Amino acid sequence: MRNILALVAIAFLWIAQPLWAAETDVGAVETQRVTLKWLGNTGWEIQVGQTKILIDPFLTRKEAIAGKEWKTDEEAVLKIITGADYIFAGHSHADHIGDVPFIAKRFGSKVIGSRTTTNIALTAGVGKEHLTTISGGEKLMFNDFTVQVIESQHGVLTRRGRTRQPKSEEVLQPWSGPILGNHFVEGGSYLYYFTFGKHRVLHQSTGNFIEENLKGLQPDVALLAAAGNYDFTDAIKILRPKTVVIHHFDEWRAPFTGGIPASNRKRAQRMEQQVKSVDGNINVIIPDFLKTITLE
Repeated sequence: MRNILALVAIAFLWIAQPLWAAETDVGAVETQRVTLKWLGNTGWEIQVGQTKILIDPFLTRKEAIAGKEWKTDEEAVLKIITGADYIFAGHSHADHIGDVPFIAKRFGSKVIGSRTTTNIALTAGVGKEHLTTISGGEKLMFNDFTVQVIESQHGVLTRRGRTRQPKSEEVLQPWSGPILGNHFVEGGSYLYYFTFGKHRVLHQSTGNFIEENLKGLQPDVALLAAAGNYDFTDAIKILRPKTVVIHHFDEWRAPFTGGIPASNRKRAQRMEQQVKSVDGNINVIIPDFLKTITLE
């Protein structure tokens, strides 16, 4: 009888061991270090474990001119970007995706974005197998993280004292020939809601929301765009993030060496006041270029 019990105990341990190992692997993913580095404008580099994610990486720092061929400043990009497994595009204006095709081709990155973003990437020579087209509502599963794609809208524009909601345009198919400045139309705007183990990060590429689409989200960190005249009060009341990081307040057409003018920082500080008016306990970060934030 003792021999039989011993054999049963050994068999149980042999069967249970792989299950325990699997649980340990999941725990390892849960505790992977996550760092976020601000690339200026709404650009971010996120490192989770060995995976490198870029969002709206734009290092060329110049305006696209209608009718003129777009050229990425490859030297400026490669000073900062050393690799990328995935690139997410919030919308398709040049200051968000102008450098995406170059980076994707250089590092073999997977690009996730609107039909406009993927058609511009195809035109630039990015392989179809590297592209994922979104339209809002998708939940994308990757090895180290998941992403919920949320439909949004572009920030309002103020011209000559008048405020208007710009009409979203799209690029419906790739073409032969150069990419011109006027090809970078909005193409739809999207929020990305990332889950990295226990951490939840919301990224916004332009200063506006569809507030109905925010309900049910509970980000630990919200990366919010201080662009335009959007009042974030209602959005903060819905989201209730633990931390707000303000971006899109710099002079994105100027190189990093120019720094951030005091007037731009004041715009970020006004947004900070909006956040604090809802909940003074929310941690607000106004970053400097290439500042790294580690999620605890």
